[in-house]
Formats: sequence, structure tokens, C-alpha cells
Amino acid sequence: MTEAIVRNTKQWLLSVALTALLVLAIWYCASVWQAVSPMPLYRNVILAAAAILMVVIGCGLMALMFYSRRKGYDEPARSKRRQPE
Repeated sequence: MTEAIVRNTKQWLLSVALTALLVLAIWYCASVWQAVSPMPLYRNVILAAAAILMVVIGCGLMALMFYSRRKGYDEPARSKRRQPE
């Protein structure tokens, strides 16, 4: 019973710590965003295109990883020859 309480407490502490880090990161990003001058439109377009390209490449690599695993390309090499005695 105490194991479950300790595990639950650790999960709550981890959740609180991660939430605090997320709030801090959002606050910092918003403050920096307000402090700098706005970017021209062409820079926003380039930034958006780079972000989309990164997501597409990431998804493609993940798809290749799953395809490779399903087709058996990740299995260790095996020889059909008999071992010398």
C-alpha cells in the first residue's frame, strides 16, 4: 500500500515540476517575443517552410524505421552455412 502512495506522490511531484518548467518556458518565449521587433513577412515564410520541412523529414524517417522493422531488415545477420567443427 505504501508503495502505491510513494509512486503516486512521485508522479504528482514530477507532473508539478514539468508543468512549472512548461509555464516558465512559455513565459520566457512570450517575453522575448514582445521584446524584439517584428520580422518581415519573408522571414516568417522561411521559418514556416523550415518547420514544415522538419516535420515532414521526421515523419518520413519514422516511417522508414517502422517499415524497416516490419520487413525484418533490423534482424541480425544469419548464415545458412554450417559451423566448422
